[in-house]
Amino acid sequence: MHRMTQYQIFSRSSSLKAIAVCAALFALPAAAQMPMANADYDASGYVTPAGMAHPSMYQGGVVPAGMAFSAGMQNNGATAFPGGIMPVGFMSGGQCDGNSGSCDPGASALGNGLLRGGLIGSRESCLGLLGGGSCFDAFCDYWSIDPRYLGSNLHGLGNGLGPYGEICGLRWYDLSVEAVFLGHTQGGGNMPITALGQGNPPSNVVLSLGDANDGDELAAGVRLSGALICGVGGNIEATYMGGNKWNANAQVTSAGNDLYSFISDFGDPIVLDDVDQSSLQSIATESAVHSIELNYRRRTMGPRCRFQGSWLFGLRYLQFKNELNYSAFNSASRFFKSQDRVRNHMFGAQAGGDIWWNIHSGVRLGMGLKGAWVQNEIKRSFIVDANSISDTVLNDTRRGNDLMGEFELKFVWQFNHSWKFRSAYYAIAAEDIAFGTVDKNTVLSLSTGGTPVQPAYLFDDLVVQGFSFGTEYNW
Repeated sequence: MHRMTQYQIFSRSSSLKAIAVCAALFALPAAAQMPMANADYDASGYVTPAGMAHPSMYQGGVVPAGMAFSAGMQNNGATAFPGGIMPVGFMSGGQCDGNSGSCDPGASALGNGLLRGGLIGSRESCLGLLGGGSCFDAFCDYWSIDPRYLGSNLHGLGNGLGPYGEICGLRWYDLSVEAVFLGHTQGGGNMPITALGQGNPPSNVVLSLGDANDGDELAAGVRLSGALICGVGGNIEATYMGGNKWNANAQVTSAGNDLYSFISDFGDPIVLDDVDQSSLQSIATESAVHSIELNYRRRTMGPRCRFQGSWLFGLRYLQFKNELNYSAFNSASRFFKSQDRVRNHMFGAQAGGDIWWNIHSGVRLGMGLKGAWVQNEIKRSFIVDANSISDTVLNDTRRGNDLMGEFELKFVWQFNHSWKFRSAYYAIAAEDIAFGTVDKNTVLSLSTGGTPVQPAYLFDDLVVQGFSFGTEYNW
């Protein structure tokens, strides 16, 4: 659907449909809406490189990519092409690339081999696509790395593993699927939970909140993204990332029943014997993350096609849920259990963009940034069950405005028209996220049978980060 090596031919009706869907998102330039010879560039997402006229300005029929170059080479490069639509990147100012024309050491049909000066291009003149030119003027002298000089011949990899594509091929995909491995920061720091022996402050802390930091381990999830063309260089993107779940636990035991809890200030004095003089105490944490995005993205093409970019705006939803379980046990008549379940539901508008460096035809490195202003709706359930406290559930909801951002570092290797390998690093940061805790004031208010005190919230910044491996598909 998005093959960039030749232009797709669509009906006028497909163009009208695309314009009708996207009219509210972006006003298309009048010149870009004038199809020539039934070539519907707008509906195919065609983008003209900066500094190059729109194809509708050229006269003649559609010329498949590569035909013009062959015709030119038959006349020692003196003839460009007979007219019509130019091959992708053909006349972008003498664009040079490792496998797209004049800067390929093995592409000199006239015997004018090219001497390259290491990894970063050469200042030597090379055979131009129009009968002469300079690689220095055509970006070969900087920002153009020929990976063959890294010790591997990309064109000789064989078995379909070599890079595929053209340097001016617009970045695009219909569907991407990635396996994502993420970890996250833990709120609450490393607060002491249990001490061996009485005394405040405790002299021998044996259990702390940081002992059950579930986010330290990488958890597997998935990232799914789909794109639908919406006008010139535009598309609607829907993305889901998540399913990652973490859990951790820690416990201590004592044969002498001399474990004391922070709830009673480590037994100084003992105000709730359910949590003191214990033989076992434990903490456990669980958490999960889900992210959903719906964006409109507009892509642009830089001069000579070496760099591409895009901007976007849309909606973002992020859910981070976590819970903390704490228990103390002495006997069947002296026990304590608490559970604090917290759900952060963040929803709001976001904007951002990315930039891509076309290292080599079919090999790209990209960096993206997104920022969102969201409302965080926090839903909480605090549950206590103990020998001295009947099973009690305290529910609460709280709302506030927060900031959230995402950083992406992405790499794409294209195998053929339809398939690409994709890998990325992701980092999502959000402020004022609620984490599960144990509020001793609430516990003590329940033990006296008085009016329950609502548990205080524990807020901290959250950073979820990790890497992914996957594929992109074009049909």
